[in-house]
Amino acid sequence: MDELRSIVTDAGHFMPKKHRTILLNLFDLEKITVDDVMTAHTQVEVIDFDAPIDDILQRISNSHHTRLPAREGESEEIIGIIHVRKVINQLRSYQQDAEISKETLRDIISEPYFVPSGTPLYTQIQQFQENQERIALVVDEYGEFKGLVTLEDILEEVIGDFTTQSPSRVGSYRKETDGSWLVDGSSALRDLNKKLNLNFPLDGPRTLNGLILEHFEDIPEPSTSFRINNHTIEIMQTQDRIVKSVKIFP
Repeated sequence: MDELRSIVTDAGHFMPKKHRTILLNLFDLEKITVDDVMTAHTQVEVIDFDAPIDDILQRISNSHHTRLPAREGESEEIIGIIHVRKVINQLRSYQQDAEISKETLRDIISEPYFVPSGTPLYTQIQQFQENQERIALVVDEYGEFKGLVTLEDILEEVIGDFTTQSPSRVGSYRKETDGSWLVDGSSALRDLNKKLNLNFPLDGPRTLNGLILEHFEDIPEPSTSFRINNHTIEIMQTQDRIVKSVKIFP
């Protein structure tokens, strides 16, 4: 594998840069795991099946996602995946004086597809194909829900972004007039390094929030400035013992 990587790297002018990048990213699929590209469970939009049916249908109709996990009960167990398009089509097929029930909704919820934390992306993309799935729920050794990974997440790891981000996309960032980037604390370090050309360490925490908490061993106050790997970071907002947003000065 290292020899193939060297051949691709040395291809230089004989191969378009985009093609070379895709091939190099493919070689990394055995090293990168679902944990590196998943959306953390705290940032996943989940439908509470214990809520009133009108609230559930409104959440589904207003969602920017095509599939949504559904949870139920005091343990908040994930009971399945809601296909938004199927629900909307079901609503359209109902007469105006008819009401869709939770039982009807439950009938069109697909079984949840769980995968273990630490699964390499190369393995996961094969499992998606074999199981004819596009979305998986990542769980730890105790069966606790850690996050959500999609086929799109893996494809974007190989070829880069190819869809328009929804307004609720996790890990968003915005260029400021002073040249800095306003970044969500939930942003994955891998994404920041690739998309903003930064060089945060990847051998520890996976998110910017985790990196900051490791650095301070506590929640820093807003307006606190510090440096990591030659990047100046300013804390903008904290909430509920997490860093919500920061400014990064490349």
